[in-house]
Amino acid sequence: MSEHKKSMPARIIVTVVYIIGIAMTAYLGIKCFLPPASGPNPDAMIPFTENESAFIMMAFGFPFMLASCLSVIWAYSLKKSPHPCRNIFLALIPAIIGCIPFVAVAGVMLVMLAEGYLEALGILP
Repeated sequence: MSEHKKSMPARIIVTVVYIIGIAMTAYLGIKCFLPPASGPNPDAMIPFTENESAFIMMAFGFPFMLASCLSVIWAYSLKKSPHPCRNIFLALIPAIIGCIPFVAVAGVMLVMLAEGYLEALGILP
C-alpha cells in the first residue's frame, strides 16, 4: 500500500461515519431553527426546549464531527488533490457548522465559571 492510497475498508468506514455525521448535523441544524413542537418539560431539572437541546447536542458533537472530517481528508488524500484548499474546505463544512454552537456553549460556560469565582471571592454580590 503506497503512502497516498488508503485501504478500501478504511475509506468505506470513514465515508459511512462522515455521512452519518452530515445527516445528524443537518437534522440538528434544522431542528435549531424550527419552532418547538412542545414547551420545556416542567418536571426536568433544567428545562430545555427542543431547539436548545439540539443546539447543545451539536455543541457536544463538534469534536466527533471534526475528527470525522479530518479522517475524510486523510482517507481521500485531499491535501494532494488538484484543488486542495477547495476540497478541504468542502470536507470541513459540517465541522464549521458544528463549531458555532460549540463556541457559544463554551463561551457561556466560561462566563458562568468566571461569575462563580467572582461571587466566591466576594467581588460580585
